[in-house]
Amino acid sequence: MERSLEFAESFSIRGFMAPGRYIQGRGILSHLGKLVRRFGRKALLLADDVVWRIVKGVVTRSLSDHGIEYIYVNFRGECSYEEIRRVAKNALDNHVDMVIGLGGGKAIDTTKAVAIPNDIVTVTVPTIASTDAPTSSISIIYSEDPPNRMIDIMVHPRNPDMVIVDTDVMVKAPPRYLASGMGDASSHYWETKTILQGVKGGFNFVFMDVEAGKGRDPLKPFELGHIFAKRAWEILQAHGVSALEANRVKSVTPSFELVVYANTLLSGLAFENGGTALAHALAGMGFATLEDKMRPPPTHGELVAFSTLVELVAEADMHTIKEYVRWAHSVGLPQTLKELNLTEISDEDIYRVAERTLRSFEIQYIPYELSVETLVDLIKYADHIGNVISQTCPRASYD
Repeated sequence: MERSLEFAESFSIRGFMAPGRYIQGRGILSHLGKLVRRFGRKALLLADDVVWRIVKGVVTRSLSDHGIEYIYVNFRGECSYEEIRRVAKNALDNHVDMVIGLGGGKAIDTTKAVAIPNDIVTVTVPTIASTDAPTSSISIIYSEDPPNRMIDIMVHPRNPDMVIVDTDVMVKAPPRYLASGMGDASSHYWETKTILQGVKGGFNFVFMDVEAGKGRDPLKPFELGHIFAKRAWEILQAHGVSALEANRVKSVTPSFELVVYANTLLSGLAFENGGTALAHALAGMGFATLEDKMRPPPTHGELVAFSTLVELVAEADMHTIKEYVRWAHSVGLPQTLKELNLTEISDEDIYRVAERTLRSFEIQYIPYELSVETLVDLIKYADHIGNVISQTCPRASYD
C-alpha cells in the first residue's frame, strides 16, 4: 500500500500498451475463421514449411468455412528487410485485409513488420512458447545472409490486433522452447522492479511518438508491468517443472496452459510496460560479441537466464540468488558460461561482453553505477555461483 501511495505522489506522464485481443486454448485454431472474419474477407498466411505442414489443414478449412479467401506465402526463415519487402509486396499486390503469421518469433516479427506499417490488420499465431514476440509492437531485424546477425529493432505504432494461441499445437514443440520462454519471462520480475526503482523513474516501450520504425520519448511505466512480471514468476516457480514434463509427453495440462500464458501474454505485457534492464542488455547486446564462440548457439531465453543470474548478483541477496539458480536448473536453463556452450572463454572475451553491454540504452535506467570492470567481476562471480550450486543441483535435461 505504501508503494502505491509513493507512486501516486510522483505521478507523471505514463503509458500502457497491449494487443487488441489475446485468445488461448486447446483447438482454438479450428475457430480461426470465426475469430478473424471481423477484419475482412481476404488473408495472407505467412508460415515456413514445417509449420505449414502442421497447421495447413485446420487453418485453411476454418477460413474457407467462414468465407475468407487466403493466399499462402512461404516464410524463408529470417526477419530481414529483404524478406519484409518480399512479403509486403505479396500483401499489397493481393489487396489483403489481414496478415496472419504462424510460427516462431522471426515469422511473427516479419508479420508485424509487413502488416502494421502498411495499415493491414495483424494476427499472430505462435506455435512455440519461447518468445513474447506475439503480443509486442516491435520486430527484431536480422541480416539476410549468414550468420544472420541482429542489425536493427523496428518499433511499430501499435501492437498486433489479435493473438491466437493453440496449446494443442504448442505442446507438440520440443520442450527446449518452453524452457527458453521461461528463461525470458522469469527475468522480467527483477528487471521491472529495478526499472521502477531507477533514478529516472523508469521507462517502457510505450513511446510518445513513432516514426519510420523508431520510437521517440519513451514514457514512464505504470506498476502494471511489474505486477504482470510478478504473476509470471509465481506461475513459473509453481508450474515450470510440471509444465515441462507435460510437454515431454505431449499432454496439455493446467500447468502447461499456465506456463504458456506466462511465457506469452504476461511476459509480453511485462517487458513492454515495465522495461528491460541489465539481464536483457547483457543477453541482447553483450553476448552478441561471442556469437561465433557459442556452438551450438543458445536460444535468447537461455542467454537471458544466465544474464538474469548476473543481474541478481548485482542486486539480490544470496538466498534469492540460490533460489533462482535451483529453479533455473530444475527446468533445464543454463546458469554457467560452460552451459552456454562457452567452453573456451578468455578474460578479454568477458571484457568485450561487458564493454558492449554498457552501451545498451537500458543501462541508463538502472539505479546503480556500473563500470566495465565491475560488470566483468559480476559475470565471473555469477559463473562461479552457478558452478558451485550445480554440484548439488545439476541442470536438468530438456528431454
